[in-house]
Amino acid sequence: MNTQPPHNQPRGDRSVQANGNIAQSLLITGDHNIAVFQTILQPLPVSARGAVQRLLTYYTDNVFGGRDAELAALDGVLRGEQLYTLLVAPTGRGKTALLVHWVNRLLGRGEWRVIFVPISIRFGTADEQMALEMLAAGLADLHNDTAQFQRSDRSPFSLRAMIGDYLHRPLPTGVRCLLVLDGIDEAVGWKVGPLCVVPPNSPLKIVAAARQRADRGYEDWREHLGWQPHRTRAFPLDNLDRAALIALLKAQDERLAALADDPAFVAQFERVSEGDPLTCNLLIKALLGNTLSPTDLSRRPPGLEAFLRDWVETLRRMRQESAAIRELLALCAVAYGPLTSDDLSALAPTVFSDQSAIVDAVRSDEVARFIITVGEHSYVFSHQRLREVFLEQIYPPTERERLHRRMVDYGNAWWADRHQPLSEYLRRFWLLHCAEVGEWERIREVVSAIVPTRDGSGVEQPWQTARYAAEGSNSGYLGDLERLWTRAEQQGDLGLALRCALIAASLRSQSGKLSPELLVGLVQVGTPAGTWSAAAALEHIALMPDSERQANSLQALLVAGIALPWARALEVALAIADKEARATALAALAPHLPPHLLAEALAAARTIRDTDDQVAALAALAPHLPAEQQPAVYAEALAAARTIADEYWRSRALAALAPHLPAEQQPTVYAEALAAARTIADEYWRSRALAALAPHLPTHLLAEALAAARTIADEYRRSEALAALAPHLPPHLLADALAAARAIEWDFSRARALAALAPHLPTHLFADALAAARTIADEYWRSEALAALAPHLAATPALDEQFVPTLRTLAQRGRPALLGDLRALQPWLAALAKRRRQSTMLAALATAISETGRCWP
Repeated sequence: MNTQPPHNQPRGDRSVQANGNIAQSLLITGDHNIAVFQTILQPLPVSARGAVQRLLTYYTDNVFGGRDAELAALDGVLRGEQLYTLLVAPTGRGKTALLVHWVNRLLGRGEWRVIFVPISIRFGTADEQMALEMLAAGLADLHNDTAQFQRSDRSPFSLRAMIGDYLHRPLPTGVRCLLVLDGIDEAVGWKVGPLCVVPPNSPLKIVAAARQRADRGYEDWREHLGWQPHRTRAFPLDNLDRAALIALLKAQDERLAALADDPAFVAQFERVSEGDPLTCNLLIKALLGNTLSPTDLSRRPPGLEAFLRDWVETLRRMRQESAAIRELLALCAVAYGPLTSDDLSALAPTVFSDQSAIVDAVRSDEVARFIITVGEHSYVFSHQRLREVFLEQIYPPTERERLHRRMVDYGNAWWADRHQPLSEYLRRFWLLHCAEVGEWERIREVVSAIVPTRDGSGVEQPWQTARYAAEGSNSGYLGDLERLWTRAEQQGDLGLALRCALIAASLRSQSGKLSPELLVGLVQVGTPAGTWSAAAALEHIALMPDSERQANSLQALLVAGIALPWARALEVALAIADKEARATALAALAPHLPPHLLAEALAAARTIRDTDDQVAALAALAPHLPAEQQPAVYAEALAAARTIADEYWRSRALAALAPHLPAEQQPTVYAEALAAARTIADEYWRSRALAALAPHLPTHLLAEALAAARTIADEYRRSEALAALAPHLPPHLLADALAAARAIEWDFSRARALAALAPHLPTHLFADALAAARTIADEYWRSEALAALAPHLAATPALDEQFVPTLRTLAQRGRPALLGDLRALQPWLAALAKRRRQSTMLAALATAISETGRCWP
């Protein structure tokens, strides 16, 4: 679809020129000439739909053209081999405009399904919750899973997991899909990170765009996204050359199209604009609005800043004449996002005593060119670069600080009387203003103070409570906590760092899903409506779709000492689909079964047609049979196991049976099991077989098992096998195992193997293991490895600098895990306190543990 009027059509004609298949599109015409496609808006959450529509309207109605080469290059992205395309360019280069028009064109052709996720502060889609919901909703719609998505938990943690799952699913038959993630640099209080990583053979194409900053360029953004270099295409976006400028001018009204044929005019237009898209945009609007004549161009110096000088001078005069304009421009210039009329009234109550004063200021011709209204009565500079130029051109540093402090005072007023509603602007940006002027003590108080609740019934963290109430998640608060935590590290304030860690861990613990334990709680404690019966719990287990969850839940009920209807429990266990989970459930259930049901279970096991299923069931039941029956059942199971054709299941069955056989048979059976495992062609199943064998193999076969693990090419599967073997290896094999772990290139797999090996390593390998652990990116497995190494840290002062990264990773695991790890780290903490001469550190830690425990039990 072409949304630009042809050069012989005045831009005042707001009709839409449509080409291609638009059957699935919703055309919106009127003051904004834009086609907003139904396939983009329809799946979005209602809260995001209006914001995205406003963004699409703004960019499709705005000046655009001269990007035919870039649009064609983007089309080429869809035909290329790379999974990912990353567009990184300075602000004002036209990234979002280009992507919106490309998406517009693709949807008009009807050949590609497009999911478009704009992260925009200006248009209100930069919060983590909204951005993740937009992405998850689009992917759910792609996979015809919207009903399930709408029933699902929508915390950011759950949404990220859901997005990962959708991205790893095969696309529906006959569907080609493009995911466009625009503005990843505008994520407010959160990081996009490795959110959109797909399998190497995925047919999905992903394009992301980010602003180039002084501290972050293309490579930095690529690494941030977790995209591998050979799978990522760098997409350059340069300024417009002369041919592109001519095309841009011809895309406007007849008068500018005619000027595009005048080489002298084009030369002046090129000189003044320098090919900068934002400057071109402003020049064209000035020419169309007759505030700039073609002959004026020859007298103007080049560049955006020079072009804006006249506007700035005009605004200086207007600011002097109008207090409303003066305040509006100042506050919008210093603001990090849109300000509502309520914000403006609170910040300048005497000037903006009613809405009409704001509206009049915004409608001023000179102001309206650069300040736009988004949503209902929210105001912001039309472009971030314009805001920056205005702030730098108009206000000296001392005045900028004064403006920031006005924002700080605005927040302070709310903090002093927290009964009043919290402004969305303050919720998102107040602490950024505090940081800008160095108000770190205020940030410390707001983010880390735990105080009594209003009714005195408990304690709370007021800022976390306020943000959670507005956002429905802790993501925004955790971003504020991260900022304070980083400051504590920079200042060497370990006491504050520990407090931040405990708060973060406490909040993460609350989001954990403990279904088996919850089931036990429902039976033992219940809800206000009453407790569940054991029979009801069993029916719930029977309906669970996940076999492992079924087995774990059944085990949890048994460990809690809950008496079950045993016949039904046996039926539920025998009906579990996965053979390993079924064997686990039978093994847990067998000691509790009365004799007649144990006999019934044995009879049922003998009727199982699948041989490996039958062996697993027999092996699980045999240890609980009367002693005189066991030898015959084990012999029966061994004979059946040897006939299993599949090497994996034959290996598993033999290994499970071997410990129960007579001593003289065991070496032969173990060797058979290992030989079967080594011949498995599929590395996934070979790894699983070696892992299952590891606890059972005698010492003389472990070297052979380790050698087999090292031959696995797939690093994930190799790490799985190494991790399973680690606890069982004799000392003389541990150096080889560590070398195998360090040779793994993929961080996650290397981390997994190191975490498993760390507790078993001799002292002389400790330094190598710690050096390898420092490079691990995966937080959970890195924390496992470092926690296992912790007893050595207290005696090794040279490794004290590892405390900060260790504390950060441990805090990701939830408060119970963190408290357990801190107990393990007690010798190191004591040594650190002594070496750093921070005698109150442990007392501060105890206080933080107590307060976070009361606030988030």
